[in-house]
Amino acid sequence: MHKSINQHKAFIEEQLSHTLTASERTALQQYHQERVRDFQHERLIHLLVTFFFALLLIASAIGAITAPFGLMQTLFCTLTLVLLLLELAYIRHYYYLENGTQSLYDLTERLFKEESR
Repeated sequence: MHKSINQHKAFIEEQLSHTLTASERTALQQYHQERVRDFQHERLIHLLVTFFFALLLIASAIGAITAPFGLMQTLFCTLTLVLLLLELAYIRHYYYLENGTQSLYDLTERLFKEESR
């Protein structure tokens, strides 16, 4: 997804470097808004998944703390470790999605401001 955002940004930047007719600018604005909407949807889904895994991580940590010593506690600790690693990966991915989507807002402003020039 990070690659898709960068490709879209590069495409819009390249298009803005040319002189566009009114119809080309309108088409580019619509295309850009659709892509931003797609990225926002992706961001929302990943936020929900991140929260879900955080809840699973908390539940498994509570299980690891309250489980009796032995096999059960070992299984809960292993599950907690795996979920912690997954949660860290989701947080990193969400960080890139959030920052990438925020950077697209700057392009949106440029795209619509240059129209009024």
